[in-house]
Amino acid sequence: MKQKIIIVLFVFIIIGVGCLNVLFPSPRLISELENRTLAVIPELNKEEFFTGEFFSGIESYYSDHFFKRELFVMFSQRVNEFKGLVGKDSVELITTLGRDESATSDESIADGLNVEESDRSHEAEMVSEKGILLEYQKKDRIVSANDLNQKVRNLAKEEIAFSTTLEPAQLDTVDNDAVLEQLELTDDGDFSGGMMNEFLVVNDSSYEIFTYSETSCAFYAESINDFAAQLDESDKVYSIVAPSHIEFIESEKYRSMAESQADATNFINSGFNGQVTPVNIYNSLGEHSDEYIYFRSDHHWTALGAYYAYTAFAKTIGDKPYELDAFEKVDIEGFLGTLYNATYSRAVKANPDTVSVYKPFVESTYTIYTKGNQKLNYDVINMYWKKKPNKYMVFLSGDNPLSIIDTELDNGKKIMVLKDSYGNAFIPYLMNHYDEIYIIDPRHYDAGAITLAKENDIHEFLFINSAIVVAGHTSFAKKIYKVSY
Repeated sequence: MKQKIIIVLFVFIIIGVGCLNVLFPSPRLISELENRTLAVIPELNKEEFFTGEFFSGIESYYSDHFFKRELFVMFSQRVNEFKGLVGKDSVELITTLGRDESATSDESIADGLNVEESDRSHEAEMVSEKGILLEYQKKDRIVSANDLNQKVRNLAKEEIAFSTTLEPAQLDTVDNDAVLEQLELTDDGDFSGGMMNEFLVVNDSSYEIFTYSETSCAFYAESINDFAAQLDESDKVYSIVAPSHIEFIESEKYRSMAESQADATNFINSGFNGQVTPVNIYNSLGEHSDEYIYFRSDHHWTALGAYYAYTAFAKTIGDKPYELDAFEKVDIEGFLGTLYNATYSRAVKANPDTVSVYKPFVESTYTIYTKGNQKLNYDVINMYWKKKPNKYMVFLSGDNPLSIIDTELDNGKKIMVLKDSYGNAFIPYLMNHYDEIYIIDPRHYDAGAITLAKENDIHEFLFINSAIVVAGHTSFAKKIYKVSY
């Protein structure tokens, strides 16, 4: 009888929850708790039906729209806080699965986060069938193994011929010891924290645990070399690898949980040929590590951290960086970012971040070309997003395939920036130095960056990407190869 009662209760719960999901489906398209777009019901087609992708889509939709889902997510997180092995410093270790930071991005108008028409004064117009995203399509399509082999042989010949004309790169090596000395590291200090998922929570701050592979570093360097090899020898190519917050945590004990991003950056820089110039931003960040240069709840640097990286870049290209007080500062309160969404730490939630923006003083027009072939005209600093959960999107309105900033400088200088989301807070500072800035996110762009550059007479290029994205996975480098034609 006891077993029968258990079976009846189990069946009743399964049927009851199923009915609740049918009767009260969640109408939400975006989860503010997790700060991401929720899955939609997939369209049925023959190919996805037989490959299983259709059923995976149904599963994702059901998971994202489960009855009272966010309540269960928060309950699960509270349970996780009691898991793991707790030592004398209250460090909590929890087993997790790995993830690929470079594979997707939820910070994009292209992914469905379009500004509502009633909340903006900007106009959007559809790009014609032969619009800018369709205009630069790859000309030598690969349709067979022979096509692929021939392309590989051609690229190899070009690379060998080009490389033999270059001098070895003069590397500006990152001095990891010097950076550590600036941090005034402590053995213990007044720290308490726990590791959640792939993260370390210390007091009211979250940190991503950084790991890297030399294979990924070498592949990323080679992808930029391959890109540069298709340019004119007089063209200038720069690389910035942006370290994450954990590189500058003051506790040596917790910092040692992650691998050295300085070592990873040096390994990447050592793989560049003579046409690629690495930009050392470590000293600039290290000198100001006691300032608010990284968010506590988000994986990005702040606009202040991006500013110190900008000063290093300006000096590298031979320009004088503008002083910080030349910009109008605006503060946006109440930001809880991606690391809070990953940990749901109550300590982090109790002390949300402030997003500070330093408004450009150069007039400009800013145009975004989305995945859906829309042409959108926004401000570079889009204050619409200050009312939304992901307030980091005030910078460039997030990650999109192609964006163009046309400034009033009229000095003839143009630069193409190939970036992940770390570049968003950095790029507005470039407006003080360049007439036109072409911004490409290789994760979303499906056309040829070099073709676009040559047709628009661009001769300067900057790769600015997070160390976590490029040193731990090969996915982002593969996307650079994808647009390198």
